[in-house]
Amino acid sequence: MDEDGKPLTVWRALRAAEFWLLLVAAIAAVFRVPWWVTVPLVMGGLSISSLPKYVELWPRARAVGAELEWWKTVGLSGCNNLAAACGAHVLGVFIGWFWGVP
Repeated sequence: MDEDGKPLTVWRALRAAEFWLLLVAAIAAVFRVPWWVTVPLVMGGLSISSLPKYVELWPRARAVGAELEWWKTVGLSGCNNLAAACGAHVLGVFIGWFWGVP
């Protein structure tokens, strides 16, 4: 389920910018773009795409005194973004190795 409460389908995933960002990063890694290029760019893109929902939650978190939990959530989201960026790069490197892309 996503934030709208609707189940995630293949069609909905194909329309998500995050999917295309990870796909392009994996394809770039297939063609030997270094990790220090792909990982920060993907992290930035994923962080920017999730920023609106966290900005929207900030006033409500302050109203109930949950600022620390909000910061923890944002930090864990950053860790998730890093893991996804590294995973996309490693997948691309593996595919390039498997297919013998120079």
